[in-house]
Amino acid sequence: MTPLWRYRLLIRLLGPLLLGYTLWRTLKGDGVRYLCQRLGLYRPSARSQQLWIHAASVGEVFTVLPLLRAWLEQHSQANVLLTTGTATGAAVVQQQALNRVYHQYLPVDFPGACKRFIAQVNAEKLWVVETEIWPWLYAQCQRQSIAITIINGRLSDRTSKQATGLLGSSYQRALHNVQILARSAVDHDKFIKLGAQPTHVQTVGNLKYASSERIHASSAPLSLPYVLAASTHDDEELQLAEAWQRLKPANTLLVIVPRHPERGGRIEQQFKTLGLRVAQRSQGQQPDSTDTVYLADTLGELDAWYAHAQASFVGGSLIPRGGHNVLEPARHACPTVVGTYTDNFDDIVSIMKDRDALFVAGCVDEVTQFLQRGANHDPALITMGQQAKTIARESESVLQHYLQLLNRPG
Repeated sequence: MTPLWRYRLLIRLLGPLLLGYTLWRTLKGDGVRYLCQRLGLYRPSARSQQLWIHAASVGEVFTVLPLLRAWLEQHSQANVLLTTGTATGAAVVQQQALNRVYHQYLPVDFPGACKRFIAQVNAEKLWVVETEIWPWLYAQCQRQSIAITIINGRLSDRTSKQATGLLGSSYQRALHNVQILARSAVDHDKFIKLGAQPTHVQTVGNLKYASSERIHASSAPLSLPYVLAASTHDDEELQLAEAWQRLKPANTLLVIVPRHPERGGRIEQQFKTLGLRVAQRSQGQQPDSTDTVYLADTLGELDAWYAHAQASFVGGSLIPRGGHNVLEPARHACPTVVGTYTDNFDDIVSIMKDRDALFVAGCVDEVTQFLQRGANHDPALITMGQQAKTIARESESVLQHYLQLLNRPG
């Protein structure tokens, strides 16, 4: 079904801004392929893809990887098209080097771009990871009889409020024939409120809790002992570095892994303003015993960092970003602290907190004090890490549940 007039008008009004942003990203280094494919300009492909998966960026790619690997094992002859909206997401896909998985950029939700894209897609079904609801894209899929399933479905409060907002009727139309496997009962209800048919929505569980081959870490990324601040966002790195400097821990290295590694140069400059000696991994530098902070601004190594850390902080939680997956360090029995902003993982954070498997810090100084306790091999933190690992194991069955539902005929 064609999107309603309100959405069509909004896209026309925002078109110049969306085009300008796409050009800016191209010039920033995302490349000509990014520009062409975001505008729906693709080389025709005769390759048949039984499955098409859309994962917006890095977080969504990592979320779907365990499910994708398991599905490929069950369908040994099938090809998969994996689309992202960002170059960092594309880099993660490339880094995985998965056989029979091919990457393209999803087009901007312009009618012409979506039509050109769908015309060269040979997939039977589409899995959309988490939240992406694009009315023009969904309309073109329905015209080509591509079945859409939103997996690990989640909705922010901001999006769910659109049920009674300007785009409420547009979302309702887009979701009319979409199957939704929601990550929680709260998200289940939000999707129905937004316009999904109640019979098309099921609560399955959070796919981020599924196990993955990525958890099998190799050797330690550093020869020095260290504590870890992982998946950090803008301002968190500076807060942590300042607090670490105030704490003056003896012979303890703080490794910071930013959520978006391309910010590494800017973070390094911020650290220099504090007078910190900083080694930067993307530049091939290694820390020595005189360094207090190491900036690990590279992709694909986070699991190894967690595996060998004495304690960890999971970012996006000192600022209002909603946090990141606390089960990633838990799988390695790594004692973990988060800030108070954990909306994206409030269910598992609550479970882990209640079972003394996670510490929630009220401020950055509490974070660094926790990390120092980890560096000092506090027995209470070692017990906390083991309890977290137990909870992580209990959560892994969600992967099989998704596979059973997604492999059902019809």
